[in-house]
Amino acid sequence: MRRQYIADMEGVFSTYVYDTNRRKIVPTSATITVYKPASITKVVDAGVMTVAGDGLLSYSLTATHNDILGENYKAVITYIYATISYSETFFYDVVIAKLTNIITDIDIVNELPQLKDNGWRVHGTADSGNTMTIVDAELKRYEDDYFTNGVATNLTNDEMREITDFVSSTGTVTIVTATATAAVHKYILRRAYRAEIQRAFEKIEELIIRAGHRPNLILDPYDLREVHICYSVAEVCKGLTGAGGTDTFWWQMWKDYEAKAYAIFKSITFKYDESNDGVISATEKQLSYRNRTTGRG
Repeated sequence: MRRQYIADMEGVFSTYVYDTNRRKIVPTSATITVYKPASITKVVDAGVMTVAGDGLLSYSLTATHNDILGENYKAVITYIYATISYSETFFYDVVIAKLTNIITDIDIVNELPQLKDNGWRVHGTADSGNTMTIVDAELKRYEDDYFTNGVATNLTNDEMREITDFVSSTGTVTIVTATATAAVHKYILRRAYRAEIQRAFEKIEELIIRAGHRPNLILDPYDLREVHICYSVAEVCKGLTGAGGTDTFWWQMWKDYEAKAYAIFKSITFKYDESNDGVISATEKQLSYRNRTTGRG
């Protein structure tokens, strides 16, 4: 997904670097130089980056660094690894607003209820808990945050709640407040569909860009909510297809939801900030996507 930073606000540029076999490496040091779009003027000149233990390189951009709107700021990272100097180039934009994801796992399961009984899930009976937690020692074998952003279902009352945290050492799942205690209740935990939701989001961004528009100029993410849900369901179903080929229920749902999502996308109506000033003016009212043939590049 395209790197973006909000104008006149701080941000952190971070990235990993890899060797020729695409294995993550830990440089001994790194610097970053940032150039304004289509210019040799430097915004940052050989700024020293922080190198984390796992190799993550990061540099704090100030509000001054991000004070001018523009596409294609060029960031050149120079790093030392095994006494040899390397460099990589990245591009990013400074924007008024970012197009954000607003859907959750519950939106996906509500759209296709069959996912409640399928997919990546864990069954169990709580050792203890309350309206906000499920505690089960059997869950300690999963790593921290394995279930975070997923969905917990209390089988006693068939109540679904979003999972906000998971701590492996205690086997504790924290959920959005439920109406009944989880103690001694049977439950199902489903891992988060974060990867599928993100892939669907990136697919929508790509479609917008191919049409000659900029995703960050769509000011209301709710305009894209339905198409995002459908593309996300398609991604989940694709992952469940397995070796059954075209005869499986999940293969058919994958294809059906992919087609449904694209049909919705072609007729979508959204608020597009043509002037890039953060305001929808009288001449920038909601328009049908299919009727927009040009956009600010």
